Amino acid sequence: MLRIRPFVMGHLIGAVMTGAIAGAFISPRAAFIGALALLGGAIVSSFVCQWRPGVEAAAWKLWAVAVLTNPIMIAALAFMAYDWQCVVGARRGWDCIAAAMAIVAACLCLLPPLGGLLWRWWKSRRATAT
Repeated sequence: MLRIRPFVMGHLIGAVMTGAIAGAFISPRAAFIGALALLGGAIVSSFVCQWRPGVEAAAWKLWAVAVLTNPIMIAALAFMAYDWQCVVGARRGWDCIAAAMAIVAACLCLLPPLGGLLWRWWKSRRATAT
């Protein structure tokens, strides 16, 4: 039987919930796409987290690796670096819509690893109680 670690399970569930809730503000189709996109990024970063630093590592290390190895976060940071004038406010207008969307995507990528850490904490708490 396949055993999924608590951090990975919480990370994946947090990604689906975050993407679905954020996309639901636009449309049901956007909710589905957002959930799938964040789930894909969470799968990639969960594989990296299992390799290095390990899913039982300190919370701050695990969160940092999970955020920084997410492909959506990497793409969002690249868009922000490309449109840096929009990010700092030197340029405004409709040309800055990609930078604005990249900022939102980067902020959304910060939340799913917290779900994984919360789920890991909850499972370890329940294990010590029994």
